[in-house]
Amino acid sequence: MSESANQRVGEGISRRLGFGLLFVFARSYAGALSLIVGLALFAPGCQPQTPGPPPTEPPLPGSLKTVIIPIPSDPPGFNAYLSDTGYEEVLGELVYEGLAEMGPDGSFYARLARELPTRENGGISADGLTVTWKLRDHIVWSDGTPFTSDDVLFTYEALHHPNNKLAHSTGVDLIDSVETPDDYTVVLNYREPYANIWGQFSGRGMGIFPRHACGDPGWMAGWDCNTEPVGTGPFVLQSWEEDKELVLARNPLYWQTERPFLDRLILPVVPDDAERADLLGDGDAHASLWLTDDQIEYLQEIEGLRWASLPTRWLLRVVFNLSQPPNEDETGTLQAITPHFALADPLVRQALDMAINRQQLVEEVFADRARVASSEFYHGFAACPDIAETPYDPEAARALLAQSGWLDLDGNGVLESHGVPNIPDDTEFRITLLSIEGWDSLTKAQKLIAQMWTDVGVRVPYDLTGARDLRGGWQEGGLEVHGQFDADLWDDGYPGVDPTDYLIWRYASWSVPSMEDGGRGGNVMRFAHPEVDSLLGHALTQVDPLDRRVSFCQIASILGEQRPMLYLVYFTETHAFS
Repeated sequence: MSESANQRVGEGISRRLGFGLLFVFARSYAGALSLIVGLALFAPGCQPQTPGPPPTEPPLPGSLKTVIIPIPSDPPGFNAYLSDTGYEEVLGELVYEGLAEMGPDGSFYARLARELPTRENGGISADGLTVTWKLRDHIVWSDGTPFTSDDVLFTYEALHHPNNKLAHSTGVDLIDSVETPDDYTVVLNYREPYANIWGQFSGRGMGIFPRHACGDPGWMAGWDCNTEPVGTGPFVLQSWEEDKELVLARNPLYWQTERPFLDRLILPVVPDDAERADLLGDGDAHASLWLTDDQIEYLQEIEGLRWASLPTRWLLRVVFNLSQPPNEDETGTLQAITPHFALADPLVRQALDMAINRQQLVEEVFADRARVASSEFYHGFAACPDIAETPYDPEAARALLAQSGWLDLDGNGVLESHGVPNIPDDTEFRITLLSIEGWDSLTKAQKLIAQMWTDVGVRVPYDLTGARDLRGGWQEGGLEVHGQFDADLWDDGYPGVDPTDYLIWRYASWSVPSMEDGGRGGNVMRFAHPEVDSLLGHALTQVDPLDRRVSFCQIASILGEQRPMLYLVYFTETHAFS
């Protein structure tokens, strides 16, 4: 990429990563939120359904119900723009709505809008700079006031106002102007293409707010509607006794007239984990969310409960250093980077991948509370289902290592080099596997992986180190950013549902950490691939998420071939309900 293009990408990262980080914590609640909304909108069957038009038949007489879901603390409010504990999303989602909404699989669909704007329907201009939203014309707020385009304009004014300090993190700083040619049309004029147009004024407690019921757009923190919401959603706040309970009641003015199928949601405030589990186990609650290991162990003994395990952003991975760990001279300057004697070879990395039994990790280390991973893209609209899982095949792993020149000709059980380019024959295949101390399951996984690699002939000493020692910045002497490691083991993943910024930070060749950037780059693998660089730059300017998904899956395919890191398992959040 050109210098100017790199600069633009860097600016995009700093801006959009702020938006992504706003969602890091809250988006981990998206699965449970879908569970609650599913209970609220689609009960009594409690079966997940694809969002669509309201049912043509009303619910059966007597089918309206009350659901009790204990929560550990009072939420700060219903406005998730202001704080990000996750509960604003759960509650805000039931009261407020966005122009679009996100389904359980991370895909978007229209909500307050009649349809998602696309190039095909004329909602997105050819240059991606003008986005037109057509609103539904029959929606009213819960106090009976009509919902109009002026409410969208009000929400924009609040997000854009410098006093609220939200313009940068929500991407509205890229909007030059907002037009409302009529009550049901909103035209957003962008300064440059923005990758998150469908999610910018959308749900998860971050939707559209009513001008008439909130307050001064320049003082969002003081809005009445933060704690006394007037929404377009399926529920209204009936009562809130601090430190005791919140009660949400069916919104009689909800625009999907046959929904919700529940008449009340009661959320008792119960700080103690064991007590919340007891309420479900004793039949005094209907769901318990984001369960701890102790809660799961207890509730597994209760008959008749149903369980939901949903992916989080956390994906356990082995990270390779494709360069030889460099030495520093007496001034602290790193010597020239050279390829790693073994790990620079993609066939070797493939062999090490095939030597790992992921299902054994799931069962023996994580007690089936994880799922086998095959790529970076496993959730949300960017998921690439065609990326095959790496088979566990130690014999094939040995064959690939032999093909790369690693053979055990002296019969001591450890492979040595025979014709490997640029290293002497009989060099022992030895790599150190590092991990972070303080997490017992991670340590157990580290030992198992080391043994699996040992079984195919690699000598694998392993060690633990502090998180700051391993992943610290340049001045902190972080082992990763200085390239002082062979391979290490930790979990990470992209926040929210859009991986664009994370991918650039993690895989772009210009994101290799250095003294100049203070070690901020995430490409600690020293991975460089021109096609990946090109696809990343392309994805940054693709407005339509479906177009970007094509680029992402191309990237996933290349990463699957090159394996600069190995994707092992992704972790799940667990919920139980009656």
